Amino acid sequence: MWKLLFEFSDRLFAVVPIKKWRVFLRKKVLFDYRRKLNALRKARPELNFRKMKLAKGGGSLVFIIGNDTFKVRKHVHESKEFARFTYEKRITDAIRPFCTVAIPNINFFNADGFTFYETARIPGKMLVDIPTWKIKKHQTQLSNQLAKFIYEKSFADPKEIEDLKKNPTAPNCSWVHGDMCSNIMVNPKNMVITGIIDWEWAGYKETDKEFIGLVRVRKKMQKIGLDKTTRMAYQKLVKKNQEI
Repeated sequence: MWKLLFEFSDRLFAVVPIKKWRVFLRKKVLFDYRRKLNALRKARPELNFRKMKLAKGGGSLVFIIGNDTFKVRKHVHESKEFARFTYEKRITDAIRPFCTVAIPNINFFNADGFTFYETARIPGKMLVDIPTWKIKKHQTQLSNQLAKFIYEKSFADPKEIEDLKKNPTAPNCSWVHGDMCSNIMVNPKNMVITGIIDWEWAGYKETDKEFIGLVRVRKKMQKIGLDKTTRMAYQKLVKKNQEI
């Protein structure tokens, strides 16, 4: 859908008679879509762009081509050099061994002044896009898997990202994604979580913030109560392991 909309809008703006208006509209409305797509084509000519899909979320445009995704920041001042890409790569590389579900394996490259963030596509569908009734039907399963993920990850303390801790001696802290409500991928057939994406706002924070992040900006998830059932599953897991 986004690809069709952006292609149509780009052609529509092409007939605007005044150049500075054309440039403004393409940057303001389409986030330099055409220039970024052309830069990616030039950098990766071996890819099949005819089957490309486009997604738009948060502060980025995402080009999906086959099994690869290429993310670039929407705004020019960020897309040329975005420190959070490097920050995200450092965190995901360091905590990956502690994760019980897939997380992105990130590579970067520059093309015509834009920084692209490349990852292998994690299969599945966004949990937030699954119908409410289906999430509720599998809520116990989802919460158990999320609780295990949060619990196992809470033991991660890699030395290579020690410098990223803002308050290293704070109690009850761990490496937290913090925004999982919009970034959980699931297999829509069996509702098994296949991955957690978009770690650019992760950090060393109170572990409790991971549960808050399951519903923080999604009223749908708040009504389902995924945070509450996941917290309960997590507490049971903690208690079980304390008794061993």
